[in-house]
Amino acid sequence: MALLKNEFTIGMPHMVPGQLSEVELVKFIGDFQWLAISKALDVPAKDIVNDIGERLYASFINLDVDLGGRTFSSFKEGAHIRVKHRAQFFARRFAEGFFYFDDKEFPDAALEEVSTRDDLRQCATPWIYLTNALVTRETSNLRLRTFAPSTEIPDAACTQREPDGLADQKRVQSTNVIPFPEYPNAYLIEGTSTEPFTYPIVPESDLNGAGLLYFARYIAVMNYGERHFLQNRLPLPVSTGLIRFLSTEKRRIFYFANANETDNIAIYVSVRVSPVDESTVADKTQCTRLRFVFSTDLYRVSDGTLMAKSVASKVLGIPWGAKGIVTEAERLQLQLGI
Repeated sequence: MALLKNEFTIGMPHMVPGQLSEVELVKFIGDFQWLAISKALDVPAKDIVNDIGERLYASFINLDVDLGGRTFSSFKEGAHIRVKHRAQFFARRFAEGFFYFDDKEFPDAALEEVSTRDDLRQCATPWIYLTNALVTRETSNLRLRTFAPSTEIPDAACTQREPDGLADQKRVQSTNVIPFPEYPNAYLIEGTSTEPFTYPIVPESDLNGAGLLYFARYIAVMNYGERHFLQNRLPLPVSTGLIRFLSTEKRRIFYFANANETDNIAIYVSVRVSPVDESTVADKTQCTRLRFVFSTDLYRVSDGTLMAKSVASKVLGIPWGAKGIVTEAERLQLQLGI
């Protein structure tokens, strides 16, 4: 399929304090993927239907984010983000998306030969890989059915190879393990409780136009659980001021189920932390000593169904001018003995 190009300038609506919001970025990416699907089918997105006229949506199976050695804090207000991407279909019911993005120009050739997730890794440019299923929404969010679109899909936009994300989702569901980089001297933080945190779904912010819990909001719910773990499950609680300087560098997330707006979500969090070799950090304006790896699972409270699993590595990068937070990070490092 042809290479597509999109762009946007980071403004306040796309940010969390001091950096590009991961949630807002993946909203852009999800929209660009749907536009790519629409373009391949030569049908407006709102008119994509199955053979009996039911509206189809792109439900997410997985999302891999890798900033190529950088973090979201590398992208500040006013930065102009260029996104180059392409999509391909499998078995007429699934779609893969391959994305490169950066705040500086990079050659189109980077994506010309990309047809697998491993191909994306060959470039140092930040990248995103995702897999979708084309689904209908029934009267409830508890059951989504996959369908092929009524429109013929061009052969040039199709692959005979099972998408990496689809194969990986099956493997993660059967093993309960997400393959993720191992960091040296990683230390498992023992929380004071293993009880889950409960998140009530907020229809005004968590649902999309189809009434589904939006894929990007799963990440926001996970961030909620991670923050509460650090604030409430450590012998020496971490402040909100310190947490705001955590910045994602890699994430793998797999989706298994949706939820009704009247439901709650149980969030299970485990955390590993490891030291960062400051000599390898390019940004010398920050104190960068710790990396947190969050493993987070979401379950529907109503019936205990697994909704999603994620592993994300986040670097704690604190401006040297924020001396109180730097001191707090030093105390935390001493407390953890790393």
